Amino acid sequence: MRDRLLAPKIVTVSFALEPVYNVLESMSDLTEVNRLSGFSDWIVQAAMNLPPERKRVNRLLFGACEPYFMALPLDQNWTSFPAFLDHLAAYDAVKLRDSMLAHLCKPTQEVADGVTPPAPAQLLGSLEAYIAWHQAVLQEHGHSETDVELLAWSHRLLNDPPALLNTTVTHLRVMWHEVLAEEWVHNLPMLEESVAAFNKVDFSGLTALEAIRAVTGRDLRGKWADSLNPVEHIVFVPSPHIGPYVSKFMGDKVIRLIFGARLPKGIKIDQSAVSRSELLVRINGLADDARLRILDLLRQEGEMCAQDIIARLGMSQSSVSRHLSQLSATGYLTERRRDVAKCYSLNTDRIEETLRALSSFLLPP
Repeated sequence: MRDRLLAPKIVTVSFALEPVYNVLESMSDLTEVNRLSGFSDWIVQAAMNLPPERKRVNRLLFGACEPYFMALPLDQNWTSFPAFLDHLAAYDAVKLRDSMLAHLCKPTQEVADGVTPPAPAQLLGSLEAYIAWHQAVLQEHGHSETDVELLAWSHRLLNDPPALLNTTVTHLRVMWHEVLAEEWVHNLPMLEESVAAFNKVDFSGLTALEAIRAVTGRDLRGKWADSLNPVEHIVFVPSPHIGPYVSKFMGDKVIRLIFGARLPKGIKIDQSAVSRSELLVRINGLADDARLRILDLLRQEGEMCAQDIIARLGMSQSSVSRHLSQLSATGYLTERRRDVAKCYSLNTDRIEETLRALSSFLLPP
């Protein structure tokens, strides 16, 4: 019998505003400003201005319980965030809790090889098992520290489904009305412009990774390749806040991919808010002495692994990791794994693209 190499799986692509996913992503971004740089200025300021107790609940739902909010009942095409909140408020509390536990215990969770997910009943019955499993999941997602107090709080809520539902709905309502509603209206024209522009482009005949690269400019082969195998359709959702990063909401065969609002390559609209937003993300990636030192080091030395960069620059691991994450997300660095180490090299094409974009934006035709 002859071996045959299967043809790569082709996906379909669409673009949408998806207000619920968009708003939830922004709430999640608020918990990340101390770990990652490059988010929009609005996210940074909003995170600073959140009252301490509101910030703590936001960290509970989008930090300590990060895998949980993806288990919210998002299976309808909600046209507004308030409509989703009304649906959530009437949702079955036990069903919500069980869905969250099932999501947390998925065998596909990104954890170290050989680590087996615990059963939901084991997590509910043992705070120690719950914390240990959470630490495994969060560390694999790049979180070096675990807030045991928040995890203990989330464990109590999981054992009290009505309190879990009430805490979730109350927080989301407050965050929408007091923090995000006005910002959503302000950014809506820019997001609509991005969606309309992308919907005019033909993205047929692409694999999932090819479509992601065509839209976002990111090569995610080393990060998400396995998780994209079952995907048949990608909904790209432009965000006003996520900056250079890309985030995903996984369904069974559909993935919603949140990316920084921009215009497709080759399309230029005079006085476009989207163009300015994308250019700001790229410039912000260069606007730091430490990041410029990293780029200069890689220009001189070629590919280097993270630990070697840390040693050469004499900076802390957390600081270098933060800068490498932003430079990679912005596209200035190409990242690959060499055994267990992450290694980086300069992406000169992206730098040249940025120079051309800046020249096109500022210089007369």
